[in-house]
Amino acid sequence: MRSLRLPLALLVALTLSMRARADATPRRLLDEVVAVVEAQSITLSDLASETRIELVLDRGAQMATVPLSRGLLAASLRKLLQERLVLVEVERLRLGEPDRVELDKRRRNLRERFPSQARYEQFLRSLEMTDEEVEAVLGRALRVERYLDNRLRLTSQLRGTELADAAAAQGGLAKMTRAQQEALRRAVSQAKYDRQLQELLADLRKRTLVRILDPIEQGSSDADAPAGK
Repeated sequence: MRSLRLPLALLVALTLSMRARADATPRRLLDEVVAVVEAQSITLSDLASETRIELVLDRGAQMATVPLSRGLLAASLRKLLQERLVLVEVERLRLGEPDRVELDKRRRNLRERFPSQARYEQFLRSLEMTDEEVEAVLGRALRVERYLDNRLRLTSQLRGTELADAAAAQGGLAKMTRAQQEALRRAVSQAKYDRQLQELLADLRKRTLVRILDPIEQGSSDADAPAGK
């Protein structure tokens, strides 16, 4: 019976050939860390998943499968970094967990964006997330929202002559209808809130370690994000 053993030289040649073919095969990056806030990393799949959850909440189930542009992911990363900055402060102050009733309401709102439980479960599979992991995402957002409301909403209310000063450029309050005055009040109050938020974020940034490893914006102008983790 003939031996089936290959000569050593032939075996080495075959091994080198297989390695060469493997090296020539393009490698697909499955995930990457795009930012770090304190000791918490944010991966590209984290970013894509949280972006999709927010899009579905805002615009409906049709956003569960649309391609995510790099521009959208870049904007979402900036927002997520702000959220994580505030969350570090929330945890430092040992503030409580989100209100259970409000959290259940938000979970229900997300599920009801889909026409059936099966479609919702399909959405979870596409994200490669469990229901509990989605709840954690929603809970973090609620904790941040509650902190910002308590910290900024009251101080952003207009005081003294702030509304009259803003109306002066439009001829004064006397020349404006009640609806126009209310619209101006909301706009000026929102601008004040946004200004105070940026001041708060700048202060938090000074005492929080933040590293952006991939700002997303650089590179091709449009590319799909991974569908899940």
